[in-house]
Amino acid sequence: MENNRDIQIVAAGHTCLDLIPAFTIEGKVAKMTDVLVPGKMINMGTCVVVGGGPVTNAGVSIRRLGVKTELIGKIGNDDFGVQILNWYEEHEGHFTGIKMVDGESTSYTIAICIPGIDRFYLHHCGANDTFGYDDMDFDLVNRAELMLFGYPPWMRKLYENTGAELTKILRKTVELGTTTALDLSLPDMDSYAGQVDWKAILTNWIPLTDIMVPSAEEIFYFLYREKFLEKKANLGPKESVLDHMTVVEISTLGDDLINMGAAIAMVKCGHRGLYIRTAGQERLKKMGAARCADPENWAHRELWFPVYQEEKFVGALGSGDSAIAGFLSAFVRDHTIESCLRYANAAGSMNVTVADGLTWNKGFDDLTRRIQAGWQTKEMKIDEKDWAYKRQFWVGPNDHGKWEE
Repeated sequence: MENNRDIQIVAAGHTCLDLIPAFTIEGKVAKMTDVLVPGKMINMGTCVVVGGGPVTNAGVSIRRLGVKTELIGKIGNDDFGVQILNWYEEHEGHFTGIKMVDGESTSYTIAICIPGIDRFYLHHCGANDTFGYDDMDFDLVNRAELMLFGYPPWMRKLYENTGAELTKILRKTVELGTTTALDLSLPDMDSYAGQVDWKAILTNWIPLTDIMVPSAEEIFYFLYREKFLEKKANLGPKESVLDHMTVVEISTLGDDLINMGAAIAMVKCGHRGLYIRTAGQERLKKMGAARCADPENWAHRELWFPVYQEEKFVGALGSGDSAIAGFLSAFVRDHTIESCLRYANAAGSMNVTVADGLTWNKGFDDLTRRIQAGWQTKEMKIDEKDWAYKRQFWVGPNDHGKWEE
């Protein structure tokens, strides 16, 4: 008998407290050391303190976009943990899936966002490192159409032993008939997480994942570590690995993810937009409760959608999580693949206009209004063979599906 699913999405995984101090610097800074000088007093603006991590940034964003959402995470019984719960209670309500445990510290992130300098983070994993199968609320998962799991590379117990603990969680979720989505994160390469065999780990995780939503840099590092490190070693000032990744390399990543077992692979490419690659109808029909409404529209697609022109740029903290929120909020509403990409980029483009990952969100109808008003994308050019521009999208050589009406 079909399970009565009264929740659309459960967001599980990495939970933390975000602290975002505002730099009051006029104009843009050329070098970080022009600001962060030993012994210098720096006058700061207000510090934004909010619930953070993908459980909050993606999960709460999805909820604010009108989707019935629950959260699953783990925090310590300390001041930061109390602050996270108080923030949830004040702004979003009570979530039974957020567990507070004694004897552990709550994860936190201090985001350093200096104008003109790429953001960086001071991060403590805390209770996320001990999160495992027993911390999951599978009653919530069983009631949900889709489970989004975020940032397992920042959760040590999940990736130890070739990812056995998250493999167990994903397998159970699949057995319950709930669609699975997985977001990744780039680990500290000098830490223990930077030394494990991520390709072997993903070989276990991806076949159990219906929707992969990593960034281009993350999945490039995990699958092509040496190439990633080579590009990283040759970066110029203010450059990122993403800036030096070719269209062919990103397309290859999409191909890899589908061949490894995913049904849908949406690769976040920051200022370069969103790349998506999908499997055939046979795999799409095995996606669980939140399967595609129109398999012909979703099957065998390869699209690249440029970013929308933002009103102003404040910071990119949480923009990837917001893009996922926009994508999945449209997906569970049975939108076309093209429409889901529009909502993903709309959410991400709104996110960069604020300092945190949440206050951009005025609801799904607001994104709809902006999209339908003819929101223009930024100029983007793909010169690779067999790529063509059509209906605001760049269309790849592996695109063989049915376009939306």
